[in-house]
Order: sequence, then C-alpha cells, then structure tokens
Amino acid sequence: MDSLGDGRGMAKADFDRDGDVDLIITNYKDRAHYYVNKVAKGHWLQIRLRGRQSNRDGVGSIIRIRARGDRQMRVISAGDGYASQFSRVAHFGLGKNEVIEELEVLWPSGKKQIFEGVLADQMIEIDEDATKARVIMARQTASSPSGR
Repeated sequence: MDSLGDGRGMAKADFDRDGDVDLIITNYKDRAHYYVNKVAKGHWLQIRLRGRQSNRDGVGSIIRIRARGDRQMRVISAGDGYASQFSRVAHFGLGKNEVIEELEVLWPSGKKQIFEGVLADQMIEIDEDATKARVIMARQTASSPSGR
C-alpha cells in the first residue's frame, strides 16, 4: 500500500463487483483509502449463504470446494478484528479452473449440502433448505448448479 496514514481498520470485499477482492482502509484522523484490485486474473467464485435452521448469514458455516484436485476452504465469520470487517460472501480464486467439481457446505445446524459442476465467474446464493444454488451475478451464461 502506498499510504503513510495511521491505519486503523480494514474492509475486504468485491466492492466493484468485478470478481476480485478490493480493500478499504481507514486511518486515524484522516480519510479512508479505497484500493481497487486491478491485478487479479483468473477465474473466481463467490458464495453467499442464507440460513434457515442456522443463523441467517450462515456464520459458522464451512464451505469447501474442489477443482482439478485443488482444494480450498472458507469459514463464514462475523467480526474479524479491531475496527475491521470482511464480507460474509466467501470468495474463491480459481486460477485457470472454469468448473468446481464439488462444493460442500457444512451448516452450524449440522446439515450438509453438496453441489457438483458449479461454473466459475459467478456469485451464487445457497439457501440452507434448497437443493439448487441461485445465481446472483454471472460473468458468463451459467446455469444453476444442482445439489444432492
């Protein structure tokens, strides 16, 4: 970062909805700085959860993905540090992978959902009671993944 300010807090999310993570950093007695990510390349997937038996935002849920043998995991949390907050939308950088072979959600209620063949470059919402994910935003034409 190029700021010499006394950084106090940070927010991390895809603020400009282009598929990569941007930053806002607050400074003591100064204006906040907004950093737009212009260097990220590759495919991505964003997942928003909607709890029904669990809490509304899915806090405490674990999301795991597998794409071409690469595995990633995110835990949905609330409150990530002093004066900071990160989005409850899970962001996965996928590199060259265009399809997620398996996406698994483990909810605080104990419920487990598995989705197969999820396309990259989209934001999806997964409802705790649904069998299919809902596409919220897509960079390409994408059908909703099926669940089991």
